[in-house]
Amino acid sequence: LDDLTDADVLIHVVDASGTADAEGNAVGYVEDDGGGGAKKGAGSHPLDDLTWVQDELIQWVYANVEAKWDSVVRLGRGKLVKMFSGYKQGEAFVIDVLAAVESFLLHAEGRERAADRLDEWDGGDLRRLVTAFLG
Repeated sequence: LDDLTDADVLIHVVDASGTADAEGNAVGYVEDDGGGGAKKGAGSHPLDDLTWVQDELIQWVYANVEAKWDSVVRLGRGKLVKMFSGYKQGEAFVIDVLAAVESFLLHAEGRERAADRLDEWDGGDLRRLVTAFLG
């Protein structure tokens, strides 16, 4: 996944027919339980493949940021913005995402200026930020 930091785009090709398993092996079709002779793919559902990729990306970015969290807390918002900018996004975008998460924390939990109080963040807050960043 570290190679993605040099990539401008990620293209993930999935088998929309559902006739391949998670490893890409052809598994064909099976009778649909609804009767009428309809068939459906015997493999994984394409949306499951997309969810898996998204979850992997979230976990990767989360682990990268979490590993440096002490430094982020010590250096503050600017360090956090620079870390996320390293994933080929402009600082303006990262600032907008951080502002959106901060707004959520204010309205949902009453936490004012949460991005200025990173020492109060927990893993859920960081995961929320990473998820919002990756959209």
